[in-house]
Amino acid sequence: MSRETLAKAATWAGKGEAMYVNNVILVGNLTSDPQLVENDNKVVNFRLAVNRWRKPPSESEGEEVKERTEFIDVECWGGQAENVNRSLQRGDRAIVAGQLKYERWNDAEGAPRSKVRIKAHAIGPSLEFQAIDR
Repeated sequence: MSRETLAKAATWAGKGEAMYVNNVILVGNLTSDPQLVENDNKVVNFRLAVNRWRKPPSESEGEEVKERTEFIDVECWGGQAENVNRSLQRGDRAIVAGQLKYERWNDAEGAPRSKVRIKAHAIGPSLEFQAIDR
């Protein structure tokens, strides 16, 4: 798709307003059990290990090689937080769909810190390598 086509597709309702899309889908393994926090609203947090694979340049038909692993923090809220807490555990392979959320703060020494996390709107088990027993 050309840039011009993308620009036209990003114009919202013909008002000349650009539509910005912030959606991400990740597949990876939970590195720990989900942690449920109950305050005014329930939130669950966990970290997802997402592997990046590639084929070596010299082998067009060869097996893919793991290039690196990214560790991504994920949060979800409300009823879904309870369901994730009951359904997923460390080592489970999961599919996460949500929005990137960029957070900034100063640590105890006043140094600037930042982190990217996913605010999930859909989470489920991946059936790529295993089935769910019922």
